[in-house]
Amino acid sequence: MGRAAKLALWTLGIAAFGFFVAGGLLYALPIGLDWRAFPLGGAIESLFRDVIGYQGDNAISAVFWLAVCLLAVWAAVLFARRGAKQEQPNALRRGLVTGGALLGATALTGGAAALRAFFGVGTGTKGWSAVNAGISSKAETTHPEYPEAWKNARVQGYRTLGRTGWRISDVVVGSGRIKEQKGTDIVRLALDRGVTYVDTAPDYSAAGSEECVGKAIRGVRDQVFLATKFCTPWGHLGAGTSVADYKRVVEESLARLGTDYVDLVHVHSCDEVDRLMDPNMHEAFDRLRDEGKARFLGFSSHTPRLEQVADEAIRSGRFDVMMLAYHHGIWPKLGDLITRARREQDMGVIAMKTLKGAKHHGLAGFREQAPAYSQAALRWVLSNPEVSAAVISFFEFQHVDEYLQASGGALREQDVAILGEYDRQIVGTYCAPHCGACLGTCPEKLSIPDVLRHRMYFEDYHDEKEAMRLYTKLDVKADVCTGCAAPCLGSCPVGIDIPTRTRGAHEMLTLA
Repeated sequence: MGRAAKLALWTLGIAAFGFFVAGGLLYALPIGLDWRAFPLGGAIESLFRDVIGYQGDNAISAVFWLAVCLLAVWAAVLFARRGAKQEQPNALRRGLVTGGALLGATALTGGAAALRAFFGVGTGTKGWSAVNAGISSKAETTHPEYPEAWKNARVQGYRTLGRTGWRISDVVVGSGRIKEQKGTDIVRLALDRGVTYVDTAPDYSAAGSEECVGKAIRGVRDQVFLATKFCTPWGHLGAGTSVADYKRVVEESLARLGTDYVDLVHVHSCDEVDRLMDPNMHEAFDRLRDEGKARFLGFSSHTPRLEQVADEAIRSGRFDVMMLAYHHGIWPKLGDLITRARREQDMGVIAMKTLKGAKHHGLAGFREQAPAYSQAALRWVLSNPEVSAAVISFFEFQHVDEYLQASGGALREQDVAILGEYDRQIVGTYCAPHCGACLGTCPEKLSIPDVLRHRMYFEDYHDEKEAMRLYTKLDVKADVCTGCAAPCLGSCPVGIDIPTRTRGAHEMLTLA
């Protein structure tokens, strides 16, 4: 076989490995699966947590196997170059050729993986880039002002949660970012103001959320509709998990929550019909329901296969509730899915990811007409009568007043105006989470999404000190963008002018 043919064969093999193996792992990473979903997951977690001392909230297994993929590619390249000494006796030139081969193989692997994960090639979806451009959201935020008129706001609207029959508040507590006593006090204050639904999960604040919620509902448990997830503190259970493990994680949630039952258990962040319809999960839920430990079954999704998953859930008739990413400017087809769920199965519908950024400070001119972007966004969601409630993350005391101020309110012309202005302002600047389409384009290995996120903290959140602190921790700073040929330009699926934004971020975040 000739040299050119060998090179072509190696290139094809590395690209296929990157696409099918590394790309599959990269696609799964944002879903947040528990270690059981990955080969030797238990042993890997034990090694990193018990021996190395890893303390992260998420399973390390996927990242470990991605690293193994890269090492395997490097090993293949070095094996292929084993005869280089005879072919090229000059050590310096040999080293440069080998280094170039390693760099090229890394780029090829990463590019092939990105095609699968971020752009959905071969998956039947548009990948995570489409999710981020259309439905994913930044963390929920706090309005920079706190008008006196908001204080002591209470729930003003209640709706029926589909066939569960429960009347729940139209704005409900998401507890993904709460912990410790402050978290308990925020949840209890929301309950005192009329909230009747709390959403939690074992992997929120590494089980801290469930512990806070458990303390908050003491004495009022029968007045609260309580939802949790089939997951552990390290991630969601994958398809094929044993019936015993599905049951066990819910029973562990009950212990943390201090209750003997939950009203709803979700298959969370579901991207696969196989996981949605896993026979073991359904058998476990049926047993939990028969034992009085869980009352209703639901699923949530904000992933590339959201439409397929929701369609199967509706057709199956097995699910009482669905929780979908839903906000202004979202996929038009989601409205149809919500209507089908309500009319065909009388499913309850919870809207999540109800906010999608934090440019409150850029909207100052609209505050007389629409004091808070969050309230306009919540009213937009609730203007759909098929939506049972909007869930939003409460993690500051102000949120109780700010978010409940939108309860029961009709969508106003001023709200539509502020949402339209918001969308105009984020065009070309909003760096969507879980995207990473630009990663791999920078020869200096700059973490472009981190730089843009820290800039957002500085100029949109007005959290200058935290933004600068986080920026200083980056191994590579955006000063490398000065004089660069900008291979990243054009890589952003939503059109961000990356080099201009990163250079500006460096100037902004290095002010002292």
